[in-house]
Amino acid sequence: MKKFLSATVLISFLAMAGLVPVMAQEATPTPTSSPEVTSSPEVTPTLTRTPTPVLTKSKKPSVDLACMQTAVEKRDNAVIAAWDALSVSMKTALQTRRDAVKTAWGNSNQKQRQLAIKIAWTKFRKDQQSARNVFRKAKQAAWKQFKVDSKTCRATATYESEGSDVQF
Repeated sequence: MKKFLSATVLISFLAMAGLVPVMAQEATPTPTSSPEVTSSPEVTPTLTRTPTPVLTKSKKPSVDLACMQTAVEKRDNAVIAAWDALSVSMKTALQTRRDAVKTAWGNSNQKQRQLAIKIAWTKFRKDQQSARNVFRKAKQAAWKQFKVDSKTCRATATYESEGSDVQF
């Protein structure tokens, strides 16, 4: 009994709110008494349907494979050049440190020798850090340019990441 009563109340509430269609006959317009004009024929409006445009998936332009090969070669050549520059910088820093420490060990005064060795190692660490920073910036620039180049080649995903390079 409660289910029937609550269903009835719900249906009547929805009907009053206009959410449930009410079953009724449509009212037909009654003709009005207006004078008929016989000089012009009666024009009845016709409804024409305009075709609804069909939404299709737009084809993505295909990737320019030769362009991508050029972009990869350009990126990797830039990364190789960055590694070469890092190697040269590190070698120079090591040679400079070697010569400074060797010279320091030739000094008979212990305090001056310790100071010279400390200065040589401090300069080496600064040179090493500078070389790594230059390397990182060159590698990041190469990858940034690669991303720009791959977009011009219409490659949406290259399946390569900067993190797959050797980090240093």
